[in-house]
Amino acid sequence: MVSVGLDAGVRRWRVFAGIGALYLGFGVIVALLQGGLPPVLRARGMPVAQMVWVFALYLPIGLSFIWAPLVDRLRLPFLSPRIGWIVAAQAVAMAALATVALMEHAALPLLFALGLVVALAVATMDLALDALAVEATGEQAKPLAAALKLAALSLGALIGGGVFVGLLARIGWSFTFALVVLLLALTLVPVFGLVDVDRAAGVRRPAAGGARPYGALRLGVMRRRLGLLVLVASVVFPLTALNRVMLVDLGVTLERIAWLVGTAQPVGMLFASAVAGSLIRRLGNAGAFSAFAVLGLGCLALLCWGVRMQVQASAIAGAIGMAAVVGGLMVVCASLTLSWSVGAQAATSYAVLFCGARLAGILATMGASRLAALIDWPTFYTAGAAALVAVTALLLLWLPSLETREP
Repeated sequence: MVSVGLDAGVRRWRVFAGIGALYLGFGVIVALLQGGLPPVLRARGMPVAQMVWVFALYLPIGLSFIWAPLVDRLRLPFLSPRIGWIVAAQAVAMAALATVALMEHAALPLLFALGLVVALAVATMDLALDALAVEATGEQAKPLAAALKLAALSLGALIGGGVFVGLLARIGWSFTFALVVLLLALTLVPVFGLVDVDRAAGVRRPAAGGARPYGALRLGVMRRRLGLLVLVASVVFPLTALNRVMLVDLGVTLERIAWLVGTAQPVGMLFASAVAGSLIRRLGNAGAFSAFAVLGLGCLALLCWGVRMQVQASAIAGAIGMAAVVGGLMVVCASLTLSWSVGAQAATSYAVLFCGARLAGILATMGASRLAALIDWPTFYTAGAAALVAVTALLLLWLPSLETREP
């Protein structure tokens, strides 16, 4: 009996080690695409107006729900159903990044194409990884698995958006991207020990097919819920995504952005995520969102003041604080998404709500980068504050009717 308990415990930690390592690697790549490359390329002279192409690399991560049925239905002819996809997609990402390491001075279209390959590969890997995490963890272990994912992604953001950007200024382009490839290879190792776990889950897995993949959108309340999340993400994402570009324009050195902002922001987001749970329990979703929105207005005031008066410390504090606020706001949105996804097609409902909001945030960030090139930064942050007030008021108005469950 004790042996059975020990075997179950060892198996659980093998699963956690495998999925945690892969989420760490995924977090590193996402941080490089979203927070690492923009300030690096801006420091190298790329105009703000062209930043739209850098943020476009994030699009596959928001569009991944489109090819999710393929990952569910098609089994690759090696390893196990989920791990086969994970290894193949990670290998493609590593090959593309190794090519990037050798092509520092290549033309922008070629680098963009290689970056797109990396983004498509890691987005596909994430689909299979999420499925493996769902199927390989029992109900009691799922909260711990969710906490592990958040911690791994935050640590990955610290490494990808902070450490690697700082290393780039010291050891150069080629060595930095070679280290990224090495890290991805290391994060892949533990998952090979989960092939038997994945195969066992595959025996219990029902055959794919049958239900419409987007049938949840046939419900009017689901469309309204999606609309609200889209509006929130469209306002919230740009309020943090462009802040490092602004710091470069303000004269903050790339190394300082990497080691100070790049490391403090993930820590702030992790702290905000921990606080958000308690706030939601005490104040409800609407109250917690409002509390974070008020803090966000304070951070936007710091950003606006710092840029207008050329006070770097104020702008840096505002950027770090705004990242934590956005983390808290997105935890509230995640809480709503989990609640609204309960039903016969929970996975489909979650994918529609989550990916729809994420895609809207990416597109809004691309548009915001164009807007920032046309106006000055103080005007940009003033408009952002007005948009945050408006979307908070809208959420308070709509939420009571949207939280009512529809039969």
